[in-house]
Amino acid sequence: MSERVAATLTVFGGGVLFAAVALELVPEADAQAGVALTAAGLAAGTALYVGADAWVDRNEERSETRRMMHAAAVGHRMEMPAELARGESIAAGIFIDGVPESVALGLTIAEGEVGVALLAGILVGNLTESYGAAQPIIAGGRTPGFAIRLLGGIGLMLALATVLGGTVLADASPELIGTAQAIAAGAVLAVITIAVIPHAFEEVSRLVATATVAGFAAGYLLS
Repeated sequence: MSERVAATLTVFGGGVLFAAVALELVPEADAQAGVALTAAGLAAGTALYVGADAWVDRNEERSETRRMMHAAAVGHRMEMPAELARGESIAAGIFIDGVPESVALGLTIAEGEVGVALLAGILVGNLTESYGAAQPIIAGGRTPGFAIRLLGGIGLMLALATVLGGTVLADASPELIGTAQAIAAGAVLAVITIAVIPHAFEEVSRLVATATVAGFAAGYLLS
């Protein structure tokens, strides 16, 4: 996948997720939990993801692995040393990135309807992130089969997170569900701004700016 295509797809998915947060998650959270709890949930979700991201990047090696994986997802050609391309480091990063949006999707299901824009953004984002993750794993000496099994296992764990999001709080009070949606929304916004936007805008900013807005418009139409 060329750098231009990968970057365009990545930020298009990011734009869809922006729309899902703005038009699906936050309005629903506000309607159920009110302004104060929604604002607090957004701040808490951001803090949770930023803290988890800092934990994954707690040493220089892990931080470099994450940076290269995110850069590869938008098409940058990365030559990762074998000692950095360890499957467990990359897997941890993908899992941390994927949990907020998976839980958020589950919460919309708990409300009786699937957030279509959120689902579309997740599918596009997972496609490009899986592509980016596979590149350094294979370049580091692992087989394509290993990469597929690893990424498939992470996909199953994220599917479980969606199920948990849709079942654990299914009978909770509206205030609790709304607050949980706000927390998930804050975390999703943090994922986009840390894992997507900085790398995609490094070289092809005009195109990705347009693709981001196109993604937001698509998310608006799907919401």
